Amino acid sequence: MGEISLYSFAKINLSIDVGSPMENGMHPVDMVMQQLAFHDDVKVSYSEDGSLDRGRFRISVSTNRPYLPVDSRNLAYKAAELMAERFGKDVPGGNIHIDIHKRIPVAAGLAGGSGNAAAVLHGLNVLWGGRRRWLVSLSELLAAGAELGSDVPFCAAGQARGCRGLPAALRRDPAGGCCARATGTGTDLEIIRPLRSWVVIAKPRTGVSTAEVYKGIDSCEIKERPDNDVLCRALEDGDAGLAAGQMINVLENYTLKAYPEVAELKEKMAECESGRYARRILMSGSGPTVFALFDTKEQAKDSCMDMRKSGYETYWTKTTI
Repeated sequence: MGEISLYSFAKINLSIDVGSPMENGMHPVDMVMQQLAFHDDVKVSYSEDGSLDRGRFRISVSTNRPYLPVDSRNLAYKAAELMAERFGKDVPGGNIHIDIHKRIPVAAGLAGGSGNAAAVLHGLNVLWGGRRRWLVSLSELLAAGAELGSDVPFCAAGQARGCRGLPAALRRDPAGGCCARATGTGTDLEIIRPLRSWVVIAKPRTGVSTAEVYKGIDSCEIKERPDNDVLCRALEDGDAGLAAGQMINVLENYTLKAYPEVAELKEKMAECESGRYARRILMSGSGPTVFALFDTKEQAKDSCMDMRKSGYETYWTKTTI
């Protein structure tokens, strides 16, 4: 049996702009995503089974969160199915097991599930590649990931750069990176220089429906949008101050009104004593998680403690570079 353990990193959105719905009902986006060091652990194992024909696999999933599905409703399971269909036809039949140790809050706008799926893509690529003596390219993995969800390609690109257990050919691939501008449906990536920052992420108890937010944003008046050209240039130049000025998430126009608990969380992060040190406080994705950027670890730890005292699920971490 072969197995590989990978970090499944969280992400935040440094900016999000959204256009009018396309013919397929989806909204075009223009956003900048940044990978965080905060991560789940995903272990992928594969063993041959002589009772199964070539290209046939049994898939199983386990997790430390009993409320998470372990069947085809889990995106990691779907990732294994996709890999089997797309790249497993010449692989001896066998058993695939995926074990997910969750730390990233679920349904929080942090791409936890998407990251788990991306780790499965990478894991099976490596395990099967050792038998075939060739690897699926990172670009092919990103294209496959786009079929699973809009955040999966970025998660796969970030893991390629951040997971030391992956082969050098994948880690050095120019399609990999910890920060990217994403356009179209979020799957067209332009790798850019990552932000160096300490980060606090906090989540209220309420959940947010992504579908509802994207539907609701069409009726919102949006007075301020990010200039992602300026943001990307500022990141490339290492100008954190200029970059922070363009960190705008237009989805806040709906979520903060429809879910007052998220607005209250954002206000508390800014109003607590440590909040005055934050370069930027912003909602990630469609919510409900809110994050704050700090220059030092001490500032981030103080903010984390302040928010935990207020009753929020809160973590401090840093960006990956």
